[in-house]
Amino acid sequence: MKTLITLALAALAVTAHAAAPSYGAYAGSTGGVRNGGEGSFSAMANAPSYYKYSYAWAMAGLGDGTLHAASSATPCPSCHSTSGAQSVARYWDTVTFSNGQNLGLAQLSVSIDGTLTQNAQASARFYVGYAQPDFFNRLDYYAPAVALTSGTTVLGDELAIPLGNTTVFIFAELSTSAFAPPYADAPHASADFGNTLHFNWTLPDGVTTSSASGQFMTSAVPEPASWALLAGGLGVLLLRRRRAQEAF
Repeated sequence: MKTLITLALAALAVTAHAAAPSYGAYAGSTGGVRNGGEGSFSAMANAPSYYKYSYAWAMAGLGDGTLHAASSATPCPSCHSTSGAQSVARYWDTVTFSNGQNLGLAQLSVSIDGTLTQNAQASARFYVGYAQPDFFNRLDYYAPAVALTSGTTVLGDELAIPLGNTTVFIFAELSTSAFAPPYADAPHASADFGNTLHFNWTLPDGVTTSSASGQFMTSAVPEPASWALLAGGLGVLLLRRRRAQEAF
């Protein structure tokens, strides 16, 4: 069943991406999808499903560099069928670093906080590099998924910035899934990464940035309470890539 949910989520996440546009945002959930696409700065999906025994929610925003996703499922013995939910949130942008001083090193990272119960899964992807025309068709190659656990996961990378302009493609994704078998004693399942995922960067002195969207990392981050209201109390989220650290 986990494999089926994972495959369903993968199909949900990859729809409508034949090639990599220069920027965009996407959110999808079981029972409802909104594709931000190129030219969109944020996207949201909110989908109760299967007789209200499952719920999925996702949101992505370029302006504040955050991702949000959560899924939950409750056993339904009278349904005689497993209940389940999936969600995915992602954004991407083409960012130019302008360096008028000396060779420098930028620190780029995402930080993810959340909780998982039995029968729930979550994963994250983070990519900084050249824009590839087949990027969305080969996500596992360019940005392998990192399995998340309860607690905090930090994924980070370093980028050497020479004099002049350096342009890179930045991509981040959060996925969750949960399922509950139809047994009276089966536990409630929850992947709670619904409150906050933050992109962070530390730039050398003299380095300025611009993006294809004109929006990436330009707006203030809302208070956690605001996300809690939108997520319906489902949870919290943050993201990062290569060198993963976990705090429990």
